[in-house]
Amino acid sequence: MRWPPSWLNRSVGRHVVRPVQALSESSRRIAENDYSGPPVSTECEDEIADLVRAFCRMKCSTQGYIETLKEKHEVETQLEAVRLQMLKNQINPHFLFNTLNTIAGAAEMEEAETTEKMIQAMSRLFRYNLKSTASVMPFEREKKVVEDYIYLQKMRFGSRIRYTSDCSQDTMEVMIPVFALQPLVENAIVHGLAVKPEGGRLHIRSWIRGKRIFISVSDTGAGIAPERLAEIREELRNGESQKLGIGVSNISRRIKTMYPDGELLIDSREGRGTVVRMAFTVAEM
Repeated sequence: MRWPPSWLNRSVGRHVVRPVQALSESSRRIAENDYSGPPVSTECEDEIADLVRAFCRMKCSTQGYIETLKEKHEVETQLEAVRLQMLKNQINPHFLFNTLNTIAGAAEMEEAETTEKMIQAMSRLFRYNLKSTASVMPFEREKKVVEDYIYLQKMRFGSRIRYTSDCSQDTMEVMIPVFALQPLVENAIVHGLAVKPEGGRLHIRSWIRGKRIFISVSDTGAGIAPERLAEIREELRNGESQKLGIGVSNISRRIKTMYPDGELLIDSREGRGTVVRMAFTVAEM
């Protein structure tokens, strides 16, 4: 049987010429590092079809390999930036810490007791920052570090800041997230006490009720407006940090991660002061 020439031409064009042209165009794109072209297809099951499928597999494999290399390069670039920043963070505090020790020694020789105490407090803060690689610390240690911070702030604001504490001895060994107290104390001073001309009182308290631990930081400062307090409580419930601030949201997230029933509670009255409480249950008590 003889096929009509027109049909034969169409068949050759559809099953041979067009796939080969498509392969040629795709090869040209690949040569220009362009893998965005459409996949080459054919309707037949012959040697041309085998060639097309092999070409498509090669294209996909090459494209995947290139994407992997790009991702690896980006990760390595980011990692190098992180390593550099870590190195900077390591060098700068060490330099400052050593410098503070030198100044403290000079202040001691000159009998400048107040200056010496301030520098020693600052040195302890930096030492704690440098050496605290763990994610949790006993409450007692956190409290001592925060008291160095409070001492420095008292030297700055004078009698405008009055500090007291009432902490149960049974809570001293309870583990809390590292740097959990300092942001709360800083907020109390900066946003509460410092904005009032007469200042006020800062109070740290800890107690046990049943198996539940409570640690609070309270102040008699400016307080929080009701609408703002409602926003803060809503963001604490939702785990958001857009308006809450990195420090408070970070503490809330870590206390909830560390203890299944952990929570951060905030009460405040505008013009009267604010109380922030960490609450959680220690299973082994």
